[in-house]
Amino acid sequence: MTALGPLSDRLNISWPIRSLKDGISVSEAFDRLRVMLSSLDIFRVSFDTERVRQAFQPEARIEIRVNEAQADAIPVHHGYNTRKDPACAELASRAFAMDEPQIRLGLQHVGGICTQINVAMSHLAFDGGACRPLDRLIRDAVEGRETRAPGMQTAELVGHEQSAHQVRRSDSVIDSWLASSSRLPPGGGLRSMAPGAFSVTILRSRAAAVAVEALALRHGVSTSGIVVSALTRTIRRHVNSELSALLLVCNNRSHPKLTDFVGQTIGNGLLVLPSENRGDQFAEYAKNIYARTILTYSRARYDCIKWRHALTELTAKGLATDLSYYFNDVRSDRGAWAGMESGLPDLEGLLEESSVTTVSRRDMGDATLFADLGNDGDELILQVVCDDTRIPPANAVSALAALENLLVAEALEA
Repeated sequence: MTALGPLSDRLNISWPIRSLKDGISVSEAFDRLRVMLSSLDIFRVSFDTERVRQAFQPEARIEIRVNEAQADAIPVHHGYNTRKDPACAELASRAFAMDEPQIRLGLQHVGGICTQINVAMSHLAFDGGACRPLDRLIRDAVEGRETRAPGMQTAELVGHEQSAHQVRRSDSVIDSWLASSSRLPPGGGLRSMAPGAFSVTILRSRAAAVAVEALALRHGVSTSGIVVSALTRTIRRHVNSELSALLLVCNNRSHPKLTDFVGQTIGNGLLVLPSENRGDQFAEYAKNIYARTILTYSRARYDCIKWRHALTELTAKGLATDLSYYFNDVRSDRGAWAGMESGLPDLEGLLEESSVTTVSRRDMGDATLFADLGNDGDELILQVVCDDTRIPPANAVSALAALENLLVAEALEA
């Protein structure tokens, strides 16, 4: 994010909070938000780029904008699909400076009565899993309800990760990553953020969502595991036959103390891919990938500076494998496709509704391919950001089309 600088606004997370209780004045909402913002230490966090540390400021100094909206212009849709809301998009359009609070709020009102709260936050301090607990916390505060105890806070989590036991565990995991990377076929290692040409290509497919849900139920594999399996098999067949590892963006929100945690829990995991032959069955490959993914999550690391430094050193020595392929599951609702397996009889027809499009280009990047799995209602959204010098846009389009066809073909196989 330091390397991206003003371009890091593309990593901001934002959404609108709507359907507020009637009759809440702007002044009431403003005062209640101020009280809520003083309750969690994450709202006092800023970052020292020279020491690469986060610091806790004496008090929360959060920007809260107040804007009047036209009564007939208030949107009625709900959810976390934020960029469709102009007020949220505007609030999130500026990068967060490292030394400023990592969240901004906006109050929209009609005639002094609050109608919507807009939230924008930096991905450096927050992850997508923080949206729901923070949404609930803000809504309860503004509507005058007693807020629940927030549970673990950032300082406590940092202290836990820096404890002697966790440091020993981390060092052991990093050592195993280094050993694994050096045993795998040699490659370019870990890449740093640098100028270049990176195309953004997106698959939108209800057919793929139906197929993923059907395959997950059939083989006892998570939907994310099915997508990772299809993605890595597609990369090997259409992009890089030597692919041996995938870096997974992980989080530890499965920990009971972190279910309602407001902050950042994202770390990284090294998924070493199993070898396969072209005739191998997808079902067995997916089960193998799923088992390895669970292990990868259990050994994910959150001390990003330490593991990046270790793998960068290995890269500089020419001893690392290719560590430039990433996967991140960014779905806000992991159960959105439940029941869609009933659409199997119509699967081939649904393919006609799908689209694969290169939507934009970026001039900074650190990956050969970075895949984000999302959803828009019952559509599967798979976005890949690819280094054009290694995966031209046309190749990315054909690879995503092949991935969708692979999922559909496997789902239709009796």
